Amino acid sequence: MRTVLFGLDGATYSVLDPLMEQGLMPNLQKCRAAGVRCLLESTPLPITPQAWTTLATGRSMGHHGIHDFVRVEQTDSGIILRFNTGRDRHVPTIWKYLSDCGKRITALNYYGLAPAEPVNGHTMPGFVPGRYLKRSSFPADLFSRLEQVPHFDVGVLGLDLDIEKEGLAEMPPDRWEEWIQLHIERERAWFATMEYLMEHEPSDLTAIVFDGVDKLQHLAYRFLDPKYVPANPTPWEAKIIKLCHSYFKQIDNFLGRTLELLGEDGRLFIASDHGFTASDEILYINKYLHDLGHLRWNGEVDVDENESIVVERLTKQMGLYDWRNTRAAALTPSCNGVYILNVPADEYEAFRDKLIEELYALRGEDGGQVITEVKKREDWFAGPWMHRAPDLTLTLRDHGFLSVLNGTDAVVPRKSPVGTHHPLGVLWGVGPGLKVNATAKQCNILDVASLLVHSVGVEIPAEYEGKFPADLYEESYLAANPPNVSWGEKAAPAAAEVQVAQQDTMDSEEELVLTQRLRSLGYIE
Repeated sequence: MRTVLFGLDGATYSVLDPLMEQGLMPNLQKCRAAGVRCLLESTPLPITPQAWTTLATGRSMGHHGIHDFVRVEQTDSGIILRFNTGRDRHVPTIWKYLSDCGKRITALNYYGLAPAEPVNGHTMPGFVPGRYLKRSSFPADLFSRLEQVPHFDVGVLGLDLDIEKEGLAEMPPDRWEEWIQLHIERERAWFATMEYLMEHEPSDLTAIVFDGVDKLQHLAYRFLDPKYVPANPTPWEAKIIKLCHSYFKQIDNFLGRTLELLGEDGRLFIASDHGFTASDEILYINKYLHDLGHLRWNGEVDVDENESIVVERLTKQMGLYDWRNTRAAALTPSCNGVYILNVPADEYEAFRDKLIEELYALRGEDGGQVITEVKKREDWFAGPWMHRAPDLTLTLRDHGFLSVLNGTDAVVPRKSPVGTHHPLGVLWGVGPGLKVNATAKQCNILDVASLLVHSVGVEIPAEYEGKFPADLYEESYLAANPPNVSWGEKAAPAAAEVQVAQQDTMDSEEELVLTQRLRSLGYIE
């Protein structure tokens, strides 16, 4: 059966439900009446690279190997930062699996598709600058076939990471309108691409991710969640609210057109990689680790005054640590992780247990516990690649991200709430066999791969770690169309094959692509 995965990066019911109630998303409202929905639990670190990779592989981080955009490697020469790509994913995606099973696939603006992998169909990755998008897509002649598509503009489709970073910091009011409009235009270009392919080169499974949902909510969550929307907005606030609504109305129009293209015989799933909520304080974790005596700065370090979690140049930031005398530090701004350094193996467990106690002991201005969960990597990221996760991954009471900068205090209230990731996202299903006007039991993002594979009529690989979400379907439909599991040769590569894959060399242009992306993100000078 033709199936569409309509990915809404960071979508949350706390925003979507009010928009439906206001009449701004009528097609989504129709999906609510005609289908089934539930909460979707994200990965232990609810962040784009880990979550979308898990959804596309049915495997957890310890098996697929992608924890964050960048991974930290401790070597005898010091700390090395490496940007994760599709080469660093060590299990097959559903795109590859379905292709090998004879199905045709299309995947657009999805994380981890670069460098391009041959499939039966089309792939065009997300998180790639426009000038590298063509060479990162498959097949090689895809762009020549898309040149006639309205709004097909590589400069718009590609990601300008310098612009994206603006949405994670304090943005001047005069930049907001242009910044939001850019994402409206970018989503239009991606949808036009999908629309053309669905009409002229249809696939059994078509997947697209609209990542502007996440970006707008990081910037403007307080203008979308009714809990924070000002009762009497200023003229500027009213303009921003209207522009945010325009973005979501366009997404809703895309949804309506997708349902038309699918027809009554097709099936559509709407999924997010994580949810969203508001963060009202910032945790300068390295300030706290310094106060505990676990981190030493290399001289005087400036104090952040901009409520930042993103640094301009992470390599410069790393030069601020006195590495020889540092035992614990947060090294990257998005993984919410603490790395343990320079601790002998026979002292590691005792030091880590003490550090966990100290992390739980941190209190905010109101006396409340700031860190609500500390995840040990062997408990939450078990598998052959768990060493790519930090020693400890933290969950904060407001689900915010850690700042790796120095602060006046360890915990500082924000001037205004900002959007941050929440572990509970959305999952929706509409089409034959799915329940109607129903709410199902909460699912896990590990479950979605089996959901999609079954929907196009293929056996579910035995190595998938999730459960088939039978509660989304009518029992009578599943009795006639049961989810069968393939117990043949497992798709995951053997350990030896993984090591060979790791040693693959990049050509000079691929190295340039990664260098440009690292520089744009602030990881290298």
